[in-house]
Amino acid sequence: MELDASLRFLPGAGPARARLLAKLELHTLGDLLEHYPRAYLDRTRLTPLGQLRPGEEATAVGTIRSMALRRTRGGRRNVHLLLEDESGIVECIWFNQPFLERVFRRGARLLVAGRVDWYRRLQFKNPEYELLGEAQESLDDSPASAPGIVPVYPLTAGISQKMMRKLVRSALQAAEGTLGEFLPAVLIGERGLLDWPAAQQEIHFPSSHARLAAARRRIGFQELFDLQMLLAISRRRQQQPRTARPLDPPGALWQRLVDALPFQLTAAQQRAIERIRGDLRCDHPMHLLLEGDVGCGKTLVALAAALLAIEAGVQVAFMAPTEILALQHAETFSRLCGPLGVRVACLRGSLPAASARRLRAEIASGAIRLAVGTHALIQQQVAFAELGLVVVDEQHRFGVLQRARLLGKGRTPHALIMTATPIPRTLALTLFGDLDLTVIDEKPPGRHPPRSRLVPAARYAAMLEFIAAQLESGAQAYFVCPLIAASEELDLRAASELFERLTGDGPLRRFRAALLHGRMKSEEKERVMRAFAAGDLDYLVTTTVIEVGVDVPNASLMIVEHPERYGLSQLHQLRGRVGRGRQPAHFFMVAGRGAGREARERLRILVREEDGFRIAEEDLRLRGPGEFFGVRQSGLPPLRVADPVGDPQLLEEARASALRLAAAEPLATLRGTPLWRRLQRRFGERIRLYAVG
Repeated sequence: MELDASLRFLPGAGPARARLLAKLELHTLGDLLEHYPRAYLDRTRLTPLGQLRPGEEATAVGTIRSMALRRTRGGRRNVHLLLEDESGIVECIWFNQPFLERVFRRGARLLVAGRVDWYRRLQFKNPEYELLGEAQESLDDSPASAPGIVPVYPLTAGISQKMMRKLVRSALQAAEGTLGEFLPAVLIGERGLLDWPAAQQEIHFPSSHARLAAARRRIGFQELFDLQMLLAISRRRQQQPRTARPLDPPGALWQRLVDALPFQLTAAQQRAIERIRGDLRCDHPMHLLLEGDVGCGKTLVALAAALLAIEAGVQVAFMAPTEILALQHAETFSRLCGPLGVRVACLRGSLPAASARRLRAEIASGAIRLAVGTHALIQQQVAFAELGLVVVDEQHRFGVLQRARLLGKGRTPHALIMTATPIPRTLALTLFGDLDLTVIDEKPPGRHPPRSRLVPAARYAAMLEFIAAQLESGAQAYFVCPLIAASEELDLRAASELFERLTGDGPLRRFRAALLHGRMKSEEKERVMRAFAAGDLDYLVTTTVIEVGVDVPNASLMIVEHPERYGLSQLHQLRGRVGRGRQPAHFFMVAGRGAGREARERLRILVREEDGFRIAEEDLRLRGPGEFFGVRQSGLPPLRVADPVGDPQLLEEARASALRLAAAEPLATLRGTPLWRRLQRRFGERIRLYAVG
């Protein structure tokens, strides 16, 4: 079978099971082969229950002595069972998986694998498991298992582990004639890699721990190599001469603005502007990632780039992720650019139809030189007279497709991509290897970082009294909640519920307040934010709609409910909304009852650290690249095996190999090769988005 063949035709699958596999986004033979195990049951290294030690990873087998389904105060139903052998007893707990009560039965033999904990007795929490059969059956004789290292796959309802293993074995047999090698033999030899067919066999059904490690290394290398190859080819094409209009104005517009500013630029801002100015002079398009911590002045650097481009005779599109932020940018730019004779407009989805048509006509005629907007900028009916520079703010909020659509509205325009989420080097190389990078590593003088505190439940009332005193003296505050309306499933303090409580009773009831969240109409959100910015409201109860870019200097207090629900970098972004004025600022984190010791220790990192880059490194280490930065949002397929954070050396090896091959092989000779077919199968239409189609 070919790798793109439908799973309906896989022996042992058929249409019914193919429909179930589709729920796991498995549609083709190639998809199933790359549906790698999430864990393994190691029957070669069984530990007697009496020899289990807390803190160690272990695999053990025992007989189910007793079992119970227990409800928690939060409404969860947890399965508890006692497993015993001749050497001891261990408790196994599966949280909020009540269906397991129907799977397990007293007297059956059970294999479990995971981390051993201790709470009054030895415990496995949410271990991997396999039901072996009745107590008298031996491990090797069990019909449901086999000795050795056994894969454990992500599943969906209707597909068991046993069935998934059979389907994968069938897939490996069906692909035997089509699973070939696509890397150059010299590269495989230099890097000491397992060949691809062997790697596929060994990652699913390892013959030994050493072969499993070799298979994971090869597949991890391949995932990183594919991505780096795509980025290397894209970068090579971007740098072809005479593909973009050089922009080299005298810089008079920008200088007039600098002369009118009531403050001086930082040295880091000046370096970034000079870097941008040099890149804009080139005859190939600038593709620059501008990275900096919250509050470092990236927006002013972006405005400098915009004015340089406008003075050179082209238009600029500035895309922001939310209407609140787009409006704020447009107002700031209009105030600064009005005296310079530069017209600024804000195009967004909530505009009345007549107003939107008028703005689109003025953008198409070239009358509007700086068009700020949201996703409305990439609508098909939006056209530019001559788009020469695209600025994307908070680029992780946009996919590659959206960025490509905006760039497609000009003739290879220059691109400035901004992020206030500091990106550690390993992740930057993984996701943005086709971009150059410049960093603003300095904040304007006079910025006072907020004092951050983790507030226990017993101190909540005292915190509200402190906030009331601060509001009385003229400060403003944000209360941030992860939900809009109360949920029976999650024990979280909803924004609407908190708003009613704060305004109905207690020390804050006498202050002016409003509720703000993403489901409100744009006009209503705009009205609330304008009132807050004007000082007509004392505090907002809001969701993370205010996370990015919102700038109210008088807001010096932020209270985040259930901070354990957020990543550290997102909390640092939220914290960046306060401490922008002259008064001391405070950032309070109120953890929920369900926040355990590990979650609280993680939050204390924010109490200790103020540097966004160090926080990002820690966040990346704790959560991994997928959750940290949304690999899906970047427009790239997920890394199933590779870990660029845990194994940066493998990333460097893959990057070096890809750069060398991309430089040595013209694109024309790569087309039609097994490697190119793999890239097409893995990235699909995204190849076109990276300008290599």
